[in-house]
Amino acid sequence: MPTNYLVSLSILLGIFISVLLVIVIDYFSKKSFFGTPISIEKVSFCFEEGEKQLNKNLRIGFWTLLMAIGSTVVLYFSNGEAILFFATTLFWMLPIPLFILQRPFKRKKIYALYKKNQLPIENRDF
Repeated sequence: MPTNYLVSLSILLGIFISVLLVIVIDYFSKKSFFGTPISIEKVSFCFEEGEKQLNKNLRIGFWTLLMAIGSTVVLYFSNGEAILFFATTLFWMLPIPLFILQRPFKRKKIYALYKKNQLPIENRDF
């Protein structure tokens, strides 16, 4: 199989598997939501920790995307080795769920509204 087709197949397979993974995870997370209420005192702590977690996960997603691009370049210039094919597929599977399942735009908007005191909860510091 020519290297161009192998690289394309690896990228498409990784994206397809990651989209399928996102659909399955999203389905089960919506099905098993428990929604436990928290006190107003813990809300500011939860928002701060959630924003830190989001930023950390977005950095991890960015680095895995760079690894996917690097692995694709290595696969393109190699002889089409099977281990590189599977590594490239894996590296293309990782960043997509990391970005999509975090819902970064929605969370960034909520954090911005919270900092401006425009959410229906108070912005208290401990």
